[in-house]
Amino acid sequence: MPLVDGFDDTSILSIGHLGIVAGAYDSLQIADVIDAALPKTRPHHLSHAQVLKAMVLNGLGFIERRLYLFPDFFDDIAVERLLGEGITRDHLNDDVLGRTLDAIAAYGPTELFNEIVAACLLPTDFGSHCIHIDTTNFSVTGAYEPDLDVGEIAITYGHPKDGRWDLKRFVLGMASNQYGIPLFLQTFSGNESDKETILTIIQHLKENLRSDEKVYHVADSAFYTAPNLQALGQHTFWISRVPATIKEERDLVRTEDPFLAVYRRPLHLPGALQ
Repeated sequence: MPLVDGFDDTSILSIGHLGIVAGAYDSLQIADVIDAALPKTRPHHLSHAQVLKAMVLNGLGFIERRLYLFPDFFDDIAVERLLGEGITRDHLNDDVLGRTLDAIAAYGPTELFNEIVAACLLPTDFGSHCIHIDTTNFSVTGAYEPDLDVGEIAITYGHPKDGRWDLKRFVLGMASNQYGIPLFLQTFSGNESDKETILTIIQHLKENLRSDEKVYHVADSAFYTAPNLQALGQHTFWISRVPATIKEERDLVRTEDPFLAVYRRPLHLPGALQ
């Protein structure tokens, strides 16, 4: 029974919060960067930028599906309003998604992400005064036998943050600004140490991030090693926690002064003074 005469309530479509996501994607002109990096030269219904926009909408819709079920997510969503005139759910099949994922893999996911950040975020007022760097790792199932001389990361056994010592894994490093907006992503082999990966991320940020602000890099105590501090030199600003392996830290923790909130003194590591 229609809600109103002449109105078919079975045709109701919504966009919900996805309209805000799509609007941000458009206003930041992310599609321009993707189309420039991943152009399609053959006839097509969807550009790689439109397909990637659909993936973003799906990912922020809190739905995890197998690739062939991807179109089902858009059953009751106004696809044309979000992706463009004439676009339907049937255009979002697994072949189309697979070709876009292949194109991203060939171009380099990290490189594409960094180009989007450089073109769309850094020129805005999001800011990069205080950059937080951290890593996590993800466990995977399957053999993942290593390929020789491919120059890719190794999915292998490492220190599991989820407690699954029986599974291989890979590491994801991320840098975000003071508002929690990601500025840099990079994947690492599953057995790489945070002491090395955090330094690598900071070095990449220094090479690629152009800011008029004084930038502070914030990382946990895994970053705090003499080789890392020596590598960064005196002109890189950073904030970190002194690890418990440092004698001065252990002595300070054992202090009997209950009112001690801030303690400042120089620490000497080989080749580095803080």
